This record gives sequence, structure tokens and C-alpha cells, in this order.
Amino acid sequence: MFKVQERKEHMKKGFTLAEVLITLVIVGVVAALTMPSLVTNYKKHATEVQFMKLVSTIQNATNMARTENGGLE
Repeated sequence: MFKVQERKEHMKKGFTLAEVLITLVIVGVVAALTMPSLVTNYKKHATEVQFMKLVSTIQNATNMARTENGGLE
């Protein structure tokens, strides 16, 4: 009986390999489920930014043409 208590006292605390692997699998599954929506949102945002840049460029060109040519009269 003394040996069982002595053995428990000397056991190191930590995670087993199985616990670590299960945690990694869960993190991987959550990441795999999350990534497609993140990529879609990023692409949508990038398209919106490109469109806004195009609109701004056209507005600047129109304003510059009006300034150089005296506007629409």
C-alpha cells in the first residue's frame, strides 16, 4: 500500500499524447470550418475596395476635366 502512494507522489502531471492529439484535431476542424467564410468575406471586401477606388478615380478625372475646360456650361 505504501508503494502505491509513493508511486502516485512521483508521477509527473501533464497531458497525455491522446489528449494533445484530440485537442489538435478539434482545433483543426474548427479552423477548416471557419476558413471558407473568412476567405469569402476577404474577397468581398477586396472587391468593394477596388470598386470604390475606381469610382474615386473617375470622379477625380471628371473634376479635373471640368476644371481644365471651364465646367459644363
